[in-house]
Amino acid sequence: MKKSFAFIFVCFLCVLGLSSCDDSFDEWGYVNFYIDPNSTEYYNLNIGNKGWEYFYGGNRGVIIFRLSYYEFMAFERSCVVKDCKGTVEVDTTTNLTMFCPKCGAQYLCVDGSPIAIEGNRAKRALFSYCNHYDGIALYVYNCG
Repeated sequence: MKKSFAFIFVCFLCVLGLSSCDDSFDEWGYVNFYIDPNSTEYYNLNIGNKGWEYFYGGNRGVIIFRLSYYEFMAFERSCVVKDCKGTVEVDTTTNLTMFCPKCGAQYLCVDGSPIAIEGNRAKRALFSYCNHYDGIALYVYNCG
């Protein structure tokens, strides 16, 4: 039940994000990979079940956040602000937000939505990739 709700929620955010603003753009790429998130290779992903890690793929890369032991979110690292073309990074002081060093846009790691602060040029959420965790491997792939 939790997985289906999470899937529906992510799909809703994608549809809402893709149709909501004319002044932002999408740059995403093909993604289809899997990892063992509990491997020592991905140490940062396992810090207190709230970690994150950068991966190759997509257009400018993929950020995967571990929200709980069984829940993950995967985002494209391309900033969605029109004419920015920046690469989103994790704010390592909090590990709860992402930002674009080029234009200053800020996003939440929980769902990729823009943070409502003055001066934030982002008007929509980051592009998210679908994922499935079977208890051993985490599969990250394009939705649809």
